[in-house]
Amino acid sequence: MSENQLFLYIIISVSIMSVFALGIILFFNISQKKLQLEALKRQEMKISFQKELLQRTIQTQEEERNRIARELHDDIGSKLNVIHLNLHLLKSDVNKGKDIQELLDDIDTSLQNSIETTRHISHQLVPPTLRKFGLQSAIEDLQSSINRTGAIKMVVENTTAWKIEELMSQLHFYRIIQELVQNALKHSKANHVVFTFEQKEGQIQMLYTDDGIGMPENIDSKGLGMSNLYTRVQILNGQWTIDRTYNSGTRIILNIPT
Repeated sequence: MSENQLFLYIIISVSIMSVFALGIILFFNISQKKLQLEALKRQEMKISFQKELLQRTIQTQEEERNRIARELHDDIGSKLNVIHLNLHLLKSDVNKGKDIQELLDDIDTSLQNSIETTRHISHQLVPPTLRKFGLQSAIEDLQSSINRTGAIKMVVENTTAWKIEELMSQLHFYRIIQELVQNALKHSKANHVVFTFEQKEGQIQMLYTDDGIGMPENIDSKGLGMSNLYTRVQILNGQWTIDRTYNSGTRIILNIPT
């Protein structure tokens, strides 16, 4: 091989290697950009999800505050106004020497009603059974209350030890159960709802079934209260699955880490 041929061979080899190296560099850069874009998209989706979750949480809180404000204004406020008016009448009748027994009875009735309404609002905020005796007792209390109405039959099967320690987490779990029962009462036309709780690999698994008309496709409909339910599941770092292939009614599997 002549020197010219050898030189040409070296130049061609170097050129091929350079092109190959450049191709690798370009491929690496493109791949890195794709990975960066995918990571950025995932981060944006995560931020978007967190914003949506925060908005739903705030919305849930505001709705609860508005409900309490309405009850305080419409119920307790009106009763206190009646008591106030009756006290003025009582003073006037005492000065005139009239019989005041009827006014005293009205005041007593209004006070009793106000006390009952206050207790009702307090129980709705945090059920006293939950605070004093824990989640299991609160669920049993809810079961008894629902079954006493005769509108629907609630069945609870439990084998879990309820290792949810924080009161707020217990409350969120309780509200999820409560929301599913309310949905069955209002929308699914179910006659029976069944909750099965099991402890599985560091998680509490809840299986919910009913014999209603099934869950609609627009699961996040605010009218069904499912938006609030979804928010509570996310706050608990839980995951749920809606089985739309269930023969009749609704079947939901919820897993909450403990």
